Amino acid sequence: MIRKTMIAAVLFFNGMLQAQTLTIGKTVSTVKIQNPDNSPANIPAIGQKVVALFYTDPDVKDINEPLTEAIKAKKYSPDKYVGVGIANMADTWLPNSVVRYVGRQKQAKYPASVIMCDDNHILSKAWGLGDCDDAGYLIIIGKDSKVKFIKAVKSTEDSKAIISSVLALIESDLK
Repeated sequence: MIRKTMIAAVLFFNGMLQAQTLTIGKTVSTVKIQNPDNSPANIPAIGQKVVALFYTDPDVKDINEPLTEAIKAKKYSPDKYVGVGIANMADTWLPNSVVRYVGRQKQAKYPASVIMCDDNHILSKAWGLGDCDDAGYLIIIGKDSKVKFIKAVKSTEDSKAIISSVLALIESDLK
């Protein structure tokens, strides 16, 4: 009897975890993590602007560089669009101080973007992203707080391959 109860509980909780996986069309809300100065901060602009959120393991910090450069070249209005880069510090061997330093450098390189740090999988757990090690998740969130696009990017070739579709999604939601 105890064994059947335990199996049922495992199946129930496994189902709950799978149900929380982030998918296209799902509504998201902001999550509080840290800025590069280690101060608590909410992910900005969700429900107000189109948000391109890059949740990246610092071990592969430049994996989305082709896409970020393509977005930067479009010069989207900061009144309607924001790029948010979040360092997934829980999956790197790098010291947090180094990751925060690099975050401050990225903020200087992309001043219209927001750079944040997640040192304990807070975002990954809240949005059900799963394994984020050695990957850079790209999540496009519309002004309506709904996920328009989500992909685990594992190479710069992946990043290049999605440029046109991501730009089209952003532009269609900016209207």
